[in-house]
Amino acid sequence: MSNVSVAAEWQLLTDRYYRKPELYPMRWKHIDLSRNKVACAPFGGPIALIRDDSKIVQLYAESALRKLRIFNSAGVLLSETVWKHPGGRLIGMSWTEDQTLICIVQDGTIYRYNVHGECLEPNFSMGKDCFEQNVVDCVFWGNGVVCLTEAGKLFCVPDFKEIKPCKLAEIGVGVEELPHCMAVIEPQYTVSGNVEVLLGVGSGFVIVDEDEVRFIDEEKVGGAVQKIAVSHNGRFLACFMHDGRFLVMNTEFINFTNYQCEVIYVVFGLILRFNLCFVWFFINVLKCAVCASTGADGLVWIG
Repeated sequence: MSNVSVAAEWQLLTDRYYRKPELYPMRWKHIDLSRNKVACAPFGGPIALIRDDSKIVQLYAESALRKLRIFNSAGVLLSETVWKHPGGRLIGMSWTEDQTLICIVQDGTIYRYNVHGECLEPNFSMGKDCFEQNVVDCVFWGNGVVCLTEAGKLFCVPDFKEIKPCKLAEIGVGVEELPHCMAVIEPQYTVSGNVEVLLGVGSGFVIVDEDEVRFIDEEKVGGAVQKIAVSHNGRFLACFMHDGRFLVMNTEFINFTNYQCEVIYVVFGLILRFNLCFVWFFINVLKCAVCASTGADGLVWIG
């Protein structure tokens, strides 16, 4: 029996104690998540992995053929298939509500897979503009996606059950000034009933939907935003700023909580290195977990 006290497993956050027990080890072997693009289905669904082609591969370390592999939530391989699609680099992938894997490549082509690793026909396209301008980033939500092109234009598929891409309002950013970051507020949480895209541009925010562009100036946010995440209920924004500050605000850009990320925290017994900080904020019943380096490697809402 371990000599470690049971009480040592619990961490105090505000007025409550939490702990992070290990439920089970993952069954997969030799999987380095940092070298793969990963898509996890909600509610303990399947996990899709494919080697990130933007990462350097050591010669003879692995096969030159990229494989799309699908595991269950315990890391047991369900299926795998060789990735041999044209269209350029894989930009992003995500699971839909009916557990269809959506993969979007550089020229805007949409490939779909089921949990058995079978490519579903037909393939779809985000449109002629995406094909000519190349997709550089995409953000998924539920059953939809927003894509950003090299020309700074936004295109949206509101529902993958009926794939009909539409163009959002022109943001006028230009090729030399692409947004620093992008996030979406899902249609169910907006007044208009349409998806709203938040872009960190220059020293402020831009909010884009199908009909209009709204600029949120620097005075409201206090500088350039490097990363942004929207809470699951669409009410709050978490922002990592260019100067290392961390802001939490509502979607009306008021009621700020401001924190300067300077120290390394140990949370749930995890030591975060390489100048990473791990900050927990409790706002009403929301918990915001942020893992950010100087370049803000990631923002994640929990709860």
